Amino acid sequence: MRSFKGRDILSLKDFERHEFERIFEVAEKLEPIARNRKNVDLLKEKTLVTAFYQPSTRTRLAHETAMLRLGDKVTGFADAKMTRAGDFYMESIKDTFKMLDSFQSASPH
Repeated sequence: MRSFKGRDILSLKDFERHEFERIFEVAEKLEPIARNRKNVDLLKEKTLVTAFYQPSTRTRLAHETAMLRLGDKVTGFADAKMTRAGDFYMESIKDTFKMLDSFQSASPH
């Protein structure tokens, strides 16, 4: 299986069948953690950076809670107006995400 490291996955079409199968195998192993709402240290010493450009309460909090339960640290923003990306500063989304990617260590790639 190709590594996810260094890959930007933007569509389900970016996956091959065996990659889906591997993802489902891993998800099955993680299911008891989610079902029992256990805290584990699977991602101890890792950092996830989140960036929400659209208002989202459930999605953002669900991701952050899941990462915290896996022993991760989470940082990021939930309001694009609090960043330099976009209209006023004209920092491109691409540049913003390159910078955010450099801060995280729990990156799937």
